Amino acid sequence: MIYELKFNQGQSNMFFSSDDEYCCQELVIAKTKSNRVVGKIVRVLEDGVEDLPLDGQIISYLSDTDYDELDNIEEDSLRAKKIVKHMVAEHELGMKIVEVSYTFDRKQLFISFVAEHRVDFRALLKDLADEFRVRIELRQIGVRDAAKIFGGLGPCGRPLCCTNFVGDFPVVSIKMAKNQALTLNQSKLSGLCGRLLCCLSYEDEFYREAKKNFPDYGDVLMTEEGEGKVIGMNIINSTVKLRIQNENINVIKDFSLSDVEVAYG
Repeated sequence: MIYELKFNQGQSNMFFSSDDEYCCQELVIAKTKSNRVVGKIVRVLEDGVEDLPLDGQIISYLSDTDYDELDNIEEDSLRAKKIVKHMVAEHELGMKIVEVSYTFDRKQLFISFVAEHRVDFRALLKDLADEFRVRIELRQIGVRDAAKIFGGLGPCGRPLCCTNFVGDFPVVSIKMAKNQALTLNQSKLSGLCGRLLCCLSYEDEFYREAKKNFPDYGDVLMTEEGEGKVIGMNIINSTVKLRIQNENINVIKDFSLSDVEVAYG
């Protein structure tokens, strides 16, 4: 079977094979071409994955001894993070260190950072290799990846989607907010990362399909109370907001889609 594993280095999920059965949400030790790593199983794939590129093989669940070692590695990673931050400051580089973590076999140190511009870290990399005496991988990540690592609560009050279950980030655009008739207030549409909320994409297909049954803004519709121009719509309630002009009085009222029809055409 094939298992999808999630890691804490801000990297994409990876796929590993095993002849043994493992359960989702459990931590396992896996072997890549160069390291032993610990990851959480987030998905089990059984059929139709023959062409899926594999990153290695799962070795086992973590034993009590492995959990103790994992705690030690996390402590060492925190100490390494302090050293890395100090060295970045010495080199006066415009980098913000997000995460520093050893692989389970301590053969490699992953360093994730964000930077507004391209950073020449060749001198830093040499000093890091001299300091830690292991293979160093410096990985520049985006602000969305950084939020995924840090975690936190979204505007809805729930844990961040990217930390909880999102693997690859969805494509999100301001057009999705327009489709959902949301107020185009950047601060209310942005997550902790400062980018558009990932959840805007979750219901986008529903709204795009539903809008096919709605008139456009400015269309003139016929109602029992006369002709009205479309000035708003509520896709969830299947209603349209019309401005009806009776003599010199403008009346604004909501109508069900079933109670209106196109006046012309």
